[in-house]
Amino acid sequence: MTRRIRVPLGELSAGERRLEGAPARYLTRVLRLRAGATVTAFDPAARNEAEATLVEVGRDHVLARFGEPRAASVVGHADVTLVWCAGKGDKPDEVVRAATALGAGAVVIATSERSVARALPSPERNARLGAIALDAARQCGRGDLPLLTGPVELADALAEQHDNAALKLCFDPGAERSLGAALAERRGRAVVLLIGPEGGFAEEELALARDAAFSFVRFGTLVLRTELAAVAALGAVLATE
Repeated sequence: MTRRIRVPLGELSAGERRLEGAPARYLTRVLRLRAGATVTAFDPAARNEAEATLVEVGRDHVLARFGEPRAASVVGHADVTLVWCAGKGDKPDEVVRAATALGAGAVVIATSERSVARALPSPERNARLGAIALDAARQCGRGDLPLLTGPVELADALAEQHDNAALKLCFDPGAERSLGAALAERRGRAVVLLIGPEGGFAEEELALARDAAFSFVRFGTLVLRTELAAVAALGAVLATE
């Protein structure tokens, strides 16, 4: 099956439309498309998509004819939330990219006592992570984006989940119960996954997780890096959908 070329574009409607800026550069300079090529445009905010045929391709613009927009054929799982304690370096980029591709409905980046990274919220940082999520959605065929929040203090993130009736799972290598056993008892409930930092949770943070009704689970006998644990946990949830 031929893979469809997808391009993010807001406010889709039927008819001809002139594209300039980033969308035009992507279609003409990156993909080198010519008149007659067809693409799928998607609007993640509206969760819809439309087929488009390139009518005219210029040096700095594209004229495209759009069909009627329709609901996006593939969207994420609104009932899956990842609460991840921020790792250092480009690990947040990796986790946001993977979480988008694996269908997470929301990603909360938290700062815990033993977090190596102590990033503060900033418009530039949020814009970068949003762009990473958008590119991941384009590549994987997803028609929406996860809700990205943070960085926030872990205590605040756990307080937000306190009254949530979801299946709430905190990953602890020493836990007796396995992730598989916990997911087998999901019974259609939403899922919240809590992943600790490189240095693990402090005892006070574990107590806060218990107070918020998180159950403690393990993957197996191996200890995973924080970014790998996030990917593995989301993959396990996706496999049960």
